[in-house]
Amino acid sequence: MQPTTDKKIDYSKKFEGKVFVIITNTFKFMGGAERQALILADYLVSEIGAEVHFIAFEDGDKLKNIIEAIGCKWKYIPLNFYKSKFDKAYSYIKLVSYINKIKGAVLIPYAAISNKVVGQIFKKTNASFSFWNQRDEGRSLFNTKNEKKALFNVSAIVSNSFEGRDFLVNQYNIPKHKINVINNGIKSDFDNKNIDWHKKLNTDKQALIVSMIANVHSFKDHLTLLYAWRIVLSNYNDERPLILVLAGTLGPTVTKLKVLGFDLNLSQNLIFAGPVDDVRSLISASYMCVFSSNLEGCPNGVLECMEQGKVVIGTNISGVGQALGNKYENQCLSEPNNAEDLASKIISLYEKPSLLVEIGQYNKQRINKEFSVKKMAEAHLELISQTFNDN
Repeated sequence: MQPTTDKKIDYSKKFEGKVFVIITNTFKFMGGAERQALILADYLVSEIGAEVHFIAFEDGDKLKNIIEAIGCKWKYIPLNFYKSKFDKAYSYIKLVSYINKIKGAVLIPYAAISNKVVGQIFKKTNASFSFWNQRDEGRSLFNTKNEKKALFNVSAIVSNSFEGRDFLVNQYNIPKHKINVINNGIKSDFDNKNIDWHKKLNTDKQALIVSMIANVHSFKDHLTLLYAWRIVLSNYNDERPLILVLAGTLGPTVTKLKVLGFDLNLSQNLIFAGPVDDVRSLISASYMCVFSSNLEGCPNGVLECMEQGKVVIGTNISGVGQALGNKYENQCLSEPNNAEDLASKIISLYEKPSLLVEIGQYNKQRINKEFSVKKMAEAHLELISQTFNDN
């Protein structure tokens, strides 16, 4: 059953008395899943007047401040899977107790751990509806009996990518038609601070910034990007400096990447920016964006760059292709783990500024058509409505 959003429905009346409970792993930082949760919550509050609660298993102020600013409530319930069974059971009891105090709760998890937790507790609560919300291509799942049981306990399954859907089909034998693919919705104005990035990075004002918006993890394959960057620089003849900015949480592989950058003589043209509060202004300051990942669902970093009319040169994997579409795939998609191919795509496009503008305009139009917040939110609401009607 696929949700449809072509009918005009008064969702404020349809969901009157329902409370949306969004469950995330953490309040500490904002990754792609947390950003999507905030975008959905903001729409539910501002457009249909819904009451929205957030629950997280790790405390922190980063998300709580934004949650309060958009008019939602929050609750921290500590949960650590590595503690004793008694501690875990106690956390589950607290979670179920909190949910049962909310009349008409609709449970929407936004990470792998919260998916599993919701699947395990849903039938022990008074909640009226629950999702399994597949946010990656399957790297966070291990094909266990508990995962399969959790998947079959929930009211509906959604995935933000075809790759995530296909993983669930192949690993858990879930019929494809029971998994609803709903594209991410893009809204980039959380924490918009309008930073002067050339000044912040201490670079020449004429420098061309090429950015990759992604946390530093091995599957993001920054390694291949650095090898590609060496090739790009060896073929670069413009007087303007060319700077690669890597923006995102610095994971355990960052030391290896910094050493490689030094060994490849990239130090003058490479900046590890770390976590970025204002992604939007960095993208705006970028000449183009790159994305070297070899495993993804549907990456927010790519979509946010497209929303601002930027060219994104990415790897030819399902999630990136889903975002970029196929019109400019020959210009913008490179083979995974192939530094030479990635470099050739970058070189070819920075030498064609008119094509950069053309592709950038197409990307912006594609976001407005396929990845709007309204389309994403109403697809969720319609799916819940259909499930209520079926029951």
